[in-house]
Amino acid sequence: MKNLFSLLIFISVLISCKQETKNFSKIELKKDTVGVIKSKDAVNTLKEYYFKFYGSDKTINDRKLLQKYVSERVLKRIDSLTANPENLILDYDPFIKGQDYDGNAIRKTLKIEPLQNENEYRVSFSQFGTQNEKYTDIDLQLKKGKKNNFVIDAILNDEYLNFNKNSKKNEHIKFYVLDSAKLQLQKYSYKISVLEKNENKNKDNVQHNSNPIILFKGNQKISENDNLIFSYNDNCPADGFQRIVSKNNYFTIEQTYCKDFLIAHSYTTFKVNENGNIILYKYGEEYNDRSNPDKDIKSVTKTSKDFGDIKFENVTENFLHNLIQN
Repeated sequence: MKNLFSLLIFISVLISCKQETKNFSKIELKKDTVGVIKSKDAVNTLKEYYFKFYGSDKTINDRKLLQKYVSERVLKRIDSLTANPENLILDYDPFIKGQDYDGNAIRKTLKIEPLQNENEYRVSFSQFGTQNEKYTDIDLQLKKGKKNNFVIDAILNDEYLNFNKNSKKNEHIKFYVLDSAKLQLQKYSYKISVLEKNENKNKDNVQHNSNPIILFKGNQKISENDNLIFSYNDNCPADGFQRIVSKNNYFTIEQTYCKDFLIAHSYTTFKVNENGNIILYKYGEEYNDRSNPDKDIKSVTKTSKDFGDIKFENVTENFLHNLIQN
């Protein structure tokens, strides 16, 4: 009876293995213009890469080893985005969408699935292995390297490393971070970055106008606004964007502009509400007379009672100017 029981277990395992092999074969073999490519090699490459670099809590700084798995164009792009420690555009690890991880959790939960297009794969894993944690998805494009091995040639769901020439997001590579602020809340952290063109980086007396503003939740970009920082006025001596100030779950964009014969100091304050949405909290202006700086002029403030719930990405220069006039 014991031998019979053992035989039944063996047959069950064998059938299970055959079924898994059959299903795996259906997914893993694809054709390209050259011939049949065993995408099993690509899957194994990705698994090997993530196990080597993220499968433990030990950090590996080996450029030569990295080149075995990542293409030169990706490495060069990452270098360009992290060249200035004071103005990091890429301040997270794009292969895990974060700055920290649990190597043991990644080893246990790593999944690799092919996407719709050839040589494109989704790598999914739990970053910390905590209960109810949402899996992190990294969509990768692979190509054959110089040694006929697969290398990662793009991160398709990363705004800086997808190499989509038609994507407006990649224009930010031509920018540097002019100013930034962080909100550290109980569940999440938020980062607000104001960008400026690289060509203006080392110029003296540059006014900052029409600057893009990007919002991050953790290391994920959640919103962008290219129309909040006021546009340039040739006849105005005001300085444009000034700074970002943050406190608790609020942040304020400070800027100056000309309003008739006045210099207007503008304060646009946003709030992260209980639902995690970033909405306009209040808008205010203070004034100085150009010809008489000591003149006392009444300031103006509008709150959400005046304009309701307005999302960050919908707040524009024209909206604020119209708001203050009503």
